[in-house]
Amino acid sequence: MTDATRSVRGAPELAVRVTARVALRRRRRRLAASVAAAAAAVLVAIGVVSPYIVTRPAPVATSPELEGVRIGYIPEGLGAPQRLRGQEKDVGGEIRLRGEALRWQVGGDFVQVSAYRTDGVMRDAMDILALNVVDSPVEPRSANDPVLSGDGTSAMWVADHRLVLKVTVSAALKGERDRIVGGLRVAGWNPAFAGLRVTYMPAGMWAAGTADTNPDALARLWQGESGRRVSIEVVYGRAAATLAKLRAAGAPQEVLTDVRPASVHGQPAYAGAAGQAGRVLLWLVKPGIGVRVRGAHLPEGDLVRIAEGIQSPSGGQGESVDGIAISLAGPDLRPGPVETAMTPRWRSTTRRWIGPDGEDTVTVSIQRGAAVPSTTWWSSVSRGEPKPATIAGVQGMLLDTGASTPGRKFAWTPEFGLAIVVTAPAHDLRRIVKGIAAR
Repeated sequence: MTDATRSVRGAPELAVRVTARVALRRRRRRLAASVAAAAAAVLVAIGVVSPYIVTRPAPVATSPELEGVRIGYIPEGLGAPQRLRGQEKDVGGEIRLRGEALRWQVGGDFVQVSAYRTDGVMRDAMDILALNVVDSPVEPRSANDPVLSGDGTSAMWVADHRLVLKVTVSAALKGERDRIVGGLRVAGWNPAFAGLRVTYMPAGMWAAGTADTNPDALARLWQGESGRRVSIEVVYGRAAATLAKLRAAGAPQEVLTDVRPASVHGQPAYAGAAGQAGRVLLWLVKPGIGVRVRGAHLPEGDLVRIAEGIQSPSGGQGESVDGIAISLAGPDLRPGPVETAMTPRWRSTTRRWIGPDGEDTVTVSIQRGAAVPSTTWWSSVSRGEPKPATIAGVQGMLLDTGASTPGRKFAWTPEFGLAIVVTAPAHDLRRIVKGIAAR
C-alpha cells in the first residue's frame, strides 16, 4: 500500500493546496454556521421546528450505513451525502457490478463510497482485477489488499461474502482515501460460511473479508479495535481426514507451540499458539471437514466461545444433501443412501434418488473445498469440455456424462468453495435444478 501511494505524497505544490483548502473549508463552515443560526432563529420565532435543520457533527460522530456497511469517517466540509445507484463498467462498456453509493460533494471536492452485492463468486483482489473495471489498476501485494487506480483516487476490495466496496475521492482528497477506507465497517455479516454457521463473534468485531494465509482452506477474517483479529479456516478433503493431518495442514511456515489437547463440541481438539496470529483451536467436524480458529489479542475464553458457536451442517437426512435442501416434488422417487468421498482438496457428499424400476434416476452431489472450482476439479466431474448453459435461471456448465450414464449432468458454483452437480433425465433437469435451495 505504501509503495502504491508513494507517488501522490510528494507533489511540490501540496502544502500550498492544503493551506488553501483548509482556509476555504473554514470560510464554508463559518458561512454555514451563520446561515444555520439565522434559520434557526427565524424558525424559533415563528414556532416551527424542521426535521431537516440539523447541526453537522464531527467526522466520526455519525455512522451512515450503505448496504450494511457503516461509514466511520468522511472529511469535514463536504455537506450531506446524496444516495445514488452505483455501477462499474469494464473497458468495453459492459456493466459488471451494480449497487448503491453515497456521495459527499462541495464544488470539485468529493468522496463516494460504493457497495456492490454480487451474484457471482468474488473472493479477492484477483477477482476484481479480472472484472477490468479499475482504471490503470495497481496490482496489490496481497490478494486481500485493495486494488488501487493508477492515479490513486480509488480503492476497491472484497469486504465480505459477495460484497465489494469502493472508495473514490477527488484528486485533492487523495490523502484522505486510506482513512476513509479504514473507517468502513461491515455491520451485518452472513453467519453462513463454507457449509458451517458462525453464530458468535465478540462485540466490536467486524467482518473484514477473506484471509489468504492458507491456500488449501476456505477462510474468513474479522477485525476489531486494539489489534483484535479472528480468522476461521475450514479445510475439506484428505488434509482433514484425521485430527493429526489437520494439525499438519496449517498455513505455510506456521509453527504451533504450546500445543495441548482440548475439546470443541465434545470432540477432541488441539489448542496452541501461532506467533503473531495468537491462540489457535482446531478440531474435526467429521472426517474430511476440519476447522481452525485463530484469535489475536483476545481472551482465550472468547476463542473457545467462537469455536463452540460454529455449527455444523445437517447430516443429509430427508431430502437434503450436506445442508442443501432438495425439493423433488412430483416424481415417484425414494432417497437412497448418502455417500462421501475425499480428495486432497475437496470433499463430496452424494445422494441418489431411485425410481420405481429400481434404477438411479436423479443424483445430486455437493462438493466443498478450496479447489472448487478449479481446473483439477472440473476435470474430475466431466469427461469432456464443460459447456456454459443456463437452466432454471442458474448459470452453470453442462458436463459430458459419457455413453454409459443416462441423463444430463449440470454443475454450478453458488459461491467459492461450493459446487452442486446434478444428474437427471433431460426432461426433469430444469425442475430438479429449480428445486435446489442454494442458488
